[in-house]
Amino acid sequence: MEHIVNTDLGGYLRQMRERIRPEQVGLENRRSRRVPGLRREEVAAMAGVSQTYYTRLEQSQTAHASPQILLAIARALELGPDEQAYLLKIGTSVQAPQQQAPRTDQLSPSTRMLVGSLGNAAVAVLNYRCDILAWNSQYHRLFAPHLDFGLPEIAEERPNLIKLNFLDENVRALYGDWSMESQSNVTYLRFICGNHRHDAQLAGLIGELTIQSEEFAELWCRQRVANCIEGTKLFDHPVVGELELMYHSADLQDGNILKFYHAVPDSPHEAALQLLTVDLDSVRSR
Repeated sequence: MEHIVNTDLGGYLRQMRERIRPEQVGLENRRSRRVPGLRREEVAAMAGVSQTYYTRLEQSQTAHASPQILLAIARALELGPDEQAYLLKIGTSVQAPQQQAPRTDQLSPSTRMLVGSLGNAAVAVLNYRCDILAWNSQYHRLFAPHLDFGLPEIAEERPNLIKLNFLDENVRALYGDWSMESQSNVTYLRFICGNHRHDAQLAGLIGELTIQSEEFAELWCRQRVANCIEGTKLFDHPVVGELELMYHSADLQDGNILKFYHAVPDSPHEAALQLLTVDLDSVRSR
């Protein structure tokens, strides 16, 4: 049986419509409104399509539309670049997934060398489902020192970063702003789903998180989309204390993602990050 990630076009349009206030798009808000946001007829008028056609899209009576119509709707709903890209992916005709060479999630020797060479940063390689394929000492000790360092080498036991963030209390407690982190995780995962709608493992991951975390389920239903590739995060680490780290994601040639965290050079945060490489238990025992 084929598993398809739930990327419902109608539900997404409805969520995006309801978040727009009439005054944001130059409409007067005189009449009483029974529902939040814009009315369907208002979106249809601004997009230049008939109300009947737009309603069919939102009620999932029509599964897809032309890119031109979707772009017009995106402009009417004031979608950002990531949201517009996502709408085009889920709103155009879904073709049968192409036969691709099986992905083994194996890392090339050069990628392994890269992970080991970035000594001033916490570095990991993730696949698009956010399974951790490799990590260096800083990344391991920053996020999950309670897990065995060798777990990414075992395909059946590889940690998944989003599962750790939602389901592992040790990891959740690291973030200075968990509310923002949780939203970032879910918006990024939905963005990824636009490219991998036929991925059974990805569908399984979303299903597992939905069942095990009410918080994830509530955020997933909001249908927010964003490709989170760089920024700054504040950590409260149980060993080295407060850490303010910048993060970046980079696509690798093999389809995996290089994720690394680093601090401002010569700052206390960089010193704290480097302290994670020290075997503190050994130092204390001397």
